[in-house]
Amino acid sequence: MNRKKLVIALIAVANMAAVISVGRADFSFYWRDQNYLRFESRLYRSLDLNQNDRADTIGNDRVYSTFLLRMKPSMSLSDRLLIHSLFDAYVSPHTTKSQESGALVGQQATDNNNYGPSIGTLPRDVFGSSSGYGTSNLTSGDSNFLIKNLFMEYIGDWGILKVGRIPRHWGLGIRYNAGLNAEDKFSDRTDSLFYELGLGNFKVAAIASKILEGASLDTQADDTSLYEGYLNYIDPELDWNVGFLYSWMKQSRNFIELNILDGYITKKFKKLKTGLEFVTTFGDPGNTTENGVSQLGVAAEVEFEWTPALSTFLKLGYASGPDIDKNKTLTLFAFDRNYDIAFLMFNQGLGAISTQTGISANADPDVNAIFSAYYASLGGNYHFNDRIGSRFSLALAKSPKSLVAGGGKSWGEEVDLELWYKFLENWRFGLEGGVFFPGDLYEGASTQAQQTDPAMGALLQATVSF
Repeated sequence: MNRKKLVIALIAVANMAAVISVGRADFSFYWRDQNYLRFESRLYRSLDLNQNDRADTIGNDRVYSTFLLRMKPSMSLSDRLLIHSLFDAYVSPHTTKSQESGALVGQQATDNNNYGPSIGTLPRDVFGSSSGYGTSNLTSGDSNFLIKNLFMEYIGDWGILKVGRIPRHWGLGIRYNAGLNAEDKFSDRTDSLFYELGLGNFKVAAIASKILEGASLDTQADDTSLYEGYLNYIDPELDWNVGFLYSWMKQSRNFIELNILDGYITKKFKKLKTGLEFVTTFGDPGNTTENGVSQLGVAAEVEFEWTPALSTFLKLGYASGPDIDKNKTLTLFAFDRNYDIAFLMFNQGLGAISTQTGISANADPDVNAIFSAYYASLGGNYHFNDRIGSRFSLALAKSPKSLVAGGGKSWGEEVDLELWYKFLENWRFGLEGGVFFPGDLYEGASTQAQQTDPAMGALLQATVSF
């Protein structure tokens, strides 16, 4: 990111805000919540699921440390007019490439991970890849200071207007996920004109976004645009939250015309919390006019608080997978990469059969996602006191279809354990680890019979929030 361009952009937005504001502006600068500094040290063993050989160029093991400084400054130009931003600073010695191409230019970030096998002329980088609208990954070198969000917000009598690079989060986060937690490695945002109308408990919004600027600036034929609207009902007294989002994605040159439906519902019954989100897609996914798309993703969450110190949870879900017998229909759906059910499975690249899975142990860290799977994750949280706590979970998954003729369907099982300690109210230490037992899917085709061994990993982290 060119620092001069950043300064010019900030000055331009500030001048525009000053012109729009009515009367004398009551200027103030402040930090929003969820600022933090996070250190991580990680150890992974046998990510390629082979303890004897180097199945990938990376090999079996990884040991590295990273840190992240997240800052969320805002400017208040009046009671109604504000400018919000989000900055990240990374040091990531384990990767050499930036995933932040086009920050503040209108492009979505680079996404080199295409899940599942390559089938016919079906595209590899539309909605089925990773829902990567402006998704960001780790970076290094001169690009380690990143501007994630920068937008103006005007609070009117009837609604809210937002203009700029806006963070996007919806429902449980299986499609749009803004990366609200300290452990999240990605953040979804779009360059948008956004207006939300408030009608009591109901909110109605219209959003126009450009998620990709093509090579020709004087035409929209090679641009990818997104037009959206949603209806959201929130009842804080009864703890209801229901939303329905419709998205229309359009790019003329590559024949992309997708309709995306995304609905969710969350409800709390005293000690019981429940949530459900579904996403389905239909239309033309691109590359050729003969291709079609039929994708589905569903996630359900239940958590019950037995005592103030003990709670249990269950996560169930489904992500449609590729159908190797239908080479004209894009059926693969991938959850957002922030939505995790395990420490290793669908989180880190695993195995050595990238031809079938689209991702393997030689991928960048954290870029795996839930796709082509029925999954379940059962676990619990126990707080010994206000400062010490633990978390345990068991996860398993199975693919609805084989990813290669004659191949298996079981992704495998994983056991995870986390311990945390709060040295101070805003200073948290954590130790997390997991063991993944691969299923027969990672053996590849029946003629391959790849050797598979368990993988394991551990993470030591410290987070200071302010």
